[in-house]
Amino acid sequence: MTNKDITTEKIYPVTFNPYKHHLGFLEDQIKKWQNQDCHIVNNELLFIGNNLIDLYYGKLPVGDILNESYKFFKKKGITDSEKLDIWLHPFEYRKIILSDKSLWIIKKGTDSKRFIHIHPAKNSPFSVRVRATTLKTVIALKIQSNIYGKNNIDLRTVNKIRTTYLGLSPIKNLEKGKGILRLWSIFGYYK
Repeated sequence: MTNKDITTEKIYPVTFNPYKHHLGFLEDQIKKWQNQDCHIVNNELLFIGNNLIDLYYGKLPVGDILNESYKFFKKKGITDSEKLDIWLHPFEYRKIILSDKSLWIIKKGTDSKRFIHIHPAKNSPFSVRVRATTLKTVIALKIQSNIYGKNNIDLRTVNKIRTTYLGLSPIKNLEKGKGILRLWSIFGYYK
């Protein structure tokens, strides 16, 4: 996974994981994953991790997020990790606002070439906090939607996907407006 603007192929000093943090990217991936072997998909789902994450569902594509954040730092004269340290001091992170008014957390990255780590802020406009297992479940449901039906989401189907394809334990119930059903309804909003 690289941090390139898809249109210009420019490499940015920004680390951003669209698998964890960008709904539009995931919707594009789901279309590809529907025609791929489940082992390939499962390997790519590892990029999501296992923690709570903030998922951006706004209209800015990944390339625009990288462009805008890069321009912000360039304008501030933050061109290397030392200058980023000075800008962050005394905090571990700071927030910036992008053109759609979404808030983004900025931390120091571990890669010397991509020293700026960015992800959506908690409670930011156009983001939702979800468990990684919930996100993986909804992605797998979307991938399998041609088998189970586009809108047919029930406890039996969810648990079959979780246990068979993801190696996760079954859940006891689906609560309207929460967890899996909430995230299911957010998918499709991006377009």
